[in-house]
Amino acid sequence: MKIIGQLLALATFQTYADSHKKLSVDLIIVKAMKIIGQLLALATFQVIVWETSSLSMPPPGGAGGPPGQQGGPYSYSPPKPGQAPPAGQGPPPPESLKQPGNPSAQDLGGFLKPVPSTASVGPEAVSPPKFEMFPVYPSLETVQGGGTVRTYKIPVWAERVQYYLETEGRPLKASVQLWIGPIRTTHTLKSDVENGAETPYSGTLTFKKNIGPVLKISTSSSYDLPIQCGVYVPNPERSEQLKENTIDVFNNCNNAEKIKIQGGSTTGGGGAVRYWKIPASVKSVQLLSWSRDVGKKSFKLDIEVLQGPNNKRQFYYLQCGGSCQPYHSVIQTPGKGSVIRIQNKKFVEDGLVEVAVVPYEMINEGKDGGDGFLMAAPTQRG
Repeated sequence: MKIIGQLLALATFQTYADSHKKLSVDLIIVKAMKIIGQLLALATFQVIVWETSSLSMPPPGGAGGPPGQQGGPYSYSPPKPGQAPPAGQGPPPPESLKQPGNPSAQDLGGFLKPVPSTASVGPEAVSPPKFEMFPVYPSLETVQGGGTVRTYKIPVWAERVQYYLETEGRPLKASVQLWIGPIRTTHTLKSDVENGAETPYSGTLTFKKNIGPVLKISTSSSYDLPIQCGVYVPNPERSEQLKENTIDVFNNCNNAEKIKIQGGSTTGGGGAVRYWKIPASVKSVQLLSWSRDVGKKSFKLDIEVLQGPNNKRQFYYLQCGGSCQPYHSVIQTPGKGSVIRIQNKKFVEDGLVEVAVVPYEMINEGKDGGDGFLMAAPTQRG
């Protein structure tokens, strides 16, 4: 009642000052409603901006104000010895909860405000691979779209180079080529990936020593599709470890993991198609292509990662010399129902190649059952 009386008195004064006319009950009520509306608008603004209320009483120990200021709604005034804390206040949180290493809370003027957690929901522990093939890149180079080109001169003593491609969530459309001289390319990879952040790509190239090739990375013609890339040349000791790992993986594959794929017509294309069904417990796979034991010829492959009937989440065109140049890469296969489909694009005369698809990283290994790949019936395309 006191507040209503004060509002009516203020409305009466403002009505008289504004109109200088004879006061009426209607004018006073209208002016009072305007004042109430202005107060409610101020209270709404403070709730949205400061998360406080202009109509709330300030806590003991100071006037109200924005959060974090001394005496504001989030401030804490320690009680005097022998005195209980005022209502609505309590002691500051333990120091252990204020440590920077605690990502689930944020210190806000003495109180902890929860922030959205970035941790994934549910158990998804990733088992590390038996052999770490790729380094941790300290930084990645951004290559803008619109056909932008980056070239990397490889030292003469090197015989391997590793590269990594990703995006910030946009499609990953890029081309990687290994040039020897001005007109000869011994390796080409063209990628068309739906989400380069979810499914980045890593590859390892092998070539002869003492040639000093050049690695060329270029983007698509779309200006709004930049990529991030990293290139690493392993030292001779690390290169030997990668070589031994490649030979070990290729020699120890079972019949369901390593399959021969024949070429197609004499004009090229239309080759055999092979499938690998990936269990849900496999986060990523190693793809190893090598014609060491089947003619030592180069190869051309269309590699697709499917999720659902003909739903291509990732597509790669791979052309590589296969005699002394095994191609070893890692492809991400997140989620259930992933299938890798590979078609040989070379001639029937010299297009035979062996491709191995082997698990690399595992999620909840063994939980979903099965300890290998399930291969669908091979098909031929005329």
